[in-house]
Amino acid sequence: MGFGSILDVFKADNWSNELVGMIVAMLEKSHDMFDFTTGVLIRGDSNEDFQNRVYAQDQKINQLERKIRRRVVSRLSVSGSRADVPSALIFMNAVKDGERLGDYVKNLHEVGDMMPEGVDRKLYQDKLGAISADISSMFDDTRKAFEESDEEMAGKVIKHAKRSGREFEGLIREITVSDLDVNNAVCMVLMLRFYKRLVAHMSNIASTVVMPVDMIDYYDESET
Repeated sequence: MGFGSILDVFKADNWSNELVGMIVAMLEKSHDMFDFTTGVLIRGDSNEDFQNRVYAQDQKINQLERKIRRRVVSRLSVSGSRADVPSALIFMNAVKDGERLGDYVKNLHEVGDMMPEGVDRKLYQDKLGAISADISSMFDDTRKAFEESDEEMAGKVIKHAKRSGREFEGLIREITVSDLDVNNAVCMVLMLRFYKRLVAHMSNIASTVVMPVDMIDYYDESET
């Protein structure tokens, strides 16, 4: 017997509402981290509060991940119901990707330490500004898709991620044969690699909405 979608599962499963809120919180925190980080790297915004805006938020995401996993295991142990298994699988997959979002934004922030002194912010704005804004919008779309079990929005996120992954690979190839100095070229390639990972994990979260539970994460990272 096949599994249904996340919407089918949640219609018959009230215990999951709190966990949905926790995963949404993980998405919101990683989104805030991303906007702060890209503001620092691309626009040259102040990085003074990076410990609170990036590293402390990543720790909170990790705490939420552990809390969700404990709740899922506790639920299965107490209820002993096979009906809870689809929800458990959904949350175990979604929380894994939510935690990775925080990690990759933290890695993205660390690129700032590699940038040359007196970095040309206009160069980064021209190359990556529109892409960064697009990814920020994807965070909103992913949150909405998961929180509301919005299949149309989830499909949009998945298609957007696939398209973006191909675009990022093309830009990386362009940069590797460009006349950019090594320092800036390396930083931009790293940023694009982390961007690619971020959209892949958002697509995985969106896949929990539109895919049967046994096919969640079908958007494998190797496809991009």
